[in-house]
Amino acid sequence: MILSAKRFKTAVLFQNGAIGDFLMSIFLAEMLQKSGYVDHVTIIVPRNLNFLQGLIESYPHISVVEISRRRGWVQPLKMTRGPTLVTIQPTVGTIPLRVKLVAWLLSRLRGSEYVGFQDAGPLCKTLYSKTLVYNTDQPYSETMQNVVRALGAPVLVQVPALKITPDFKPIQTCGLDQRRYMVFHPAASARKRSFSVQSARDVIAYVLASNPEMHVVLSGGSADREFIEEIINGLRTKDRIVTAIAWSAQDIAALIKSAEFYLGIDTGITHLACFLQARVIAVAHSGTATNWLPFYCPSATVLYRLEDESAVRQSREYLNAKTNGRVKPFGVVPINAICEILDGCLKVGSKHCTEADLNLR
Repeated sequence: MILSAKRFKTAVLFQNGAIGDFLMSIFLAEMLQKSGYVDHVTIIVPRNLNFLQGLIESYPHISVVEISRRRGWVQPLKMTRGPTLVTIQPTVGTIPLRVKLVAWLLSRLRGSEYVGFQDAGPLCKTLYSKTLVYNTDQPYSETMQNVVRALGAPVLVQVPALKITPDFKPIQTCGLDQRRYMVFHPAASARKRSFSVQSARDVIAYVLASNPEMHVVLSGGSADREFIEEIINGLRTKDRIVTAIAWSAQDIAALIKSAEFYLGIDTGITHLACFLQARVIAVAHSGTATNWLPFYCPSATVLYRLEDESAVRQSREYLNAKTNGRVKPFGVVPINAICEILDGCLKVGSKHCTEADLNLR
């Protein structure tokens, strides 16, 4: 069933406040606005309001509202004054029932639509006017496009991107505006998806030893401070290492855009680098969901190793053929393969390195 395309003044998108998910909500909002489907989009999140607001300053037709478990639930009900499109983000888990019910109340005005994905919880088909299937074998960016298609609207934005005005003052303060540097984001919210302390040290030591003019910027959130300090404390060479911890959206955007390349695991800042269309090396360490790997970014090199194989690969086609419906099929990517990519990309000098370029085995 496809809903007939019609125009709404407002769309309300409920999502979890993670940076990557929020960026994909911006992508969805842009598709809805450019298709003529909605005039304004409000994204509702439970956390990270200050950082996320910095991502939408160049989007006058998008706003963000934070509501938590204990407060703010009345605010969304005051936002709608006419037919509203309400969407709930996809998840392999369960959307809290209170979120489903507040979203349902927003969609009670005549002419509104309530679109969500079937999850592991109750009342999806009862509450939603359109229930979609979350296909984890499909890239998440294409799932967002399918929301627009299901509404009967044209998909006029093909590649996710972000408009943002970077703040270059912190880079100038650090002296990085006159230096060659890479950004290295080694930590994820789950430590098993992060670089280990030693493997992060090995990467940094390799880059600094093989590229005498290169500096390394270690980025992370406030919760990563001790982890990053532990990495640095074990290194002999520290004079070419800079930390960027808990920087604002505008600051980290400037940092990434001015870097020669970005290296990180599958986390929100890696997706920010992809939305900025930077030169990205994304490492799929253990636990990464296959549909979130940034194959959508033309300038990204994705490195993964299936847990039952020894070879490190980059091909989306091979991954699709071998995962057999597994959501998180990955093991740790060996450091030597990462260093070979780092070295090869610097020598090749292109925005994207292939297995043929680097002769990976």
